[in-house]
Amino acid sequence: MGMKLRRTILILTALAVVTAFGLWRSGLTGLWTQGISYIANNTQEFSDKEGYPIEETYSLSINLTDLKSNIGKELYNDGKHRVYVYYADHGNGSDGGYEIGFRSCGAYSLSGASLISGLHHHTLDEHLFATDMIAQITVQYEAENYTGSMVGASGLNYKDGDDFLIYLPPLETQGNDEAALEEPGIVQVDISGLYMNRWTKI
Repeated sequence: MGMKLRRTILILTALAVVTAFGLWRSGLTGLWTQGISYIANNTQEFSDKEGYPIEETYSLSINLTDLKSNIGKELYNDGKHRVYVYYADHGNGSDGGYEIGFRSCGAYSLSGASLISGLHHHTLDEHLFATDMIAQITVQYEAENYTGSMVGASGLNYKDGDDFLIYLPPLETQGNDEAALEEPGIVQVDISGLYMNRWTKI
């Protein structure tokens, strides 16, 4: 290997090391690899105290006779934040019912992050974190209201957000037995209590 080639390799290696160190120091490496969780976990530079509950109720129709057709339906989309159905299936328990999974996608940069979700992600102290299932679910069908529930939640497992799972009860077990529903068909699911998770520079 000639002296000129060795010198070029050394220069390129040094540049790569300096660039990698600069990206690490700036936070870009962590942001690229971890996304929102990188911001949320950096409690020395970012605070989650500016988050707030959203007062509005959001609705979408769910087809209980063709559950897979619901995948991709949006509950919320403001162009920056999105909540949509990514999973739909029958409940696994003996009571039956239905499980609908939602993905929440937010935004993040070196200046902070935000995420609208049925989950509230927050710090308990500098090193402890919590996720609260806070959304309320109501199912409307033929002028009757039924109560759903949140049954599953993730942390900030995706670079751009989280996911949460809701349970819709078997409608035929509620209300007047004479009006039992054998084929519920399309129902309206109302979800209130979404939370604007915000992480801002301290």
